[in-house]
Amino acid sequence: MTICITGWRSKIAEEFCALLPPGEDAIWGKPCEPDFPTADRYLFCHGLLRPKSMEDQTQEERDEGWLVNFISTATQCDWIIRANPAARICIIGSESAYRDSYDGTYAVAKQALHSYVGSRKLRSPGQQLVAISPGIIADCGMTTRRTDTANLARRRDEHPMGRFIAASEIALLAHHLLYHQPYVSGTVIRMHGGLK
Repeated sequence: MTICITGWRSKIAEEFCALLPPGEDAIWGKPCEPDFPTADRYLFCHGLLRPKSMEDQTQEERDEGWLVNFISTATQCDWIIRANPAARICIIGSESAYRDSYDGTYAVAKQALHSYVGSRKLRSPGQQLVAISPGIIADCGMTTRRTDTANLARRRDEHPMGRFIAASEIALLAHHLLYHQPYVSGTVIRMHGGLK
């Protein structure tokens, strides 16, 4: 059995790989590349979040954000769904789709991605397409590279859980969905810790 993972340098991918059962091979893929691997399961956890508002981005930056955060994943999933009647796919989305983001391009692309998961018809009962929508991830690069530390500390302290989510928690849910819950499909599971 094999699982193909995108965003292989991410903390979520690292935590997910630590959960793989013995004998499960993880292979890395980059969506829309000609040699994208064929696998039994797929975890899409790549993304591009810029420290710029949408209006401050160049058209090239907005196009790249849209490509990375929506088009590449949706296009690759369409190919997988057509080619593999038993494919199980989990996509890491973002709560930015519901709450907005300083990078509006990222937020709009994640909205489109969540809509895609909820509306994409599968071709066989053996297929699965599900997404996870985490809030701010404490130990991921998108957070650890931020320079607005006072803002992050305030948001963490105001959070109902008193903390941000950890990559390991997201990886655990993704693993559970892909390996133990094939009936959960066509939906986005929100991991916001009760933040209203």
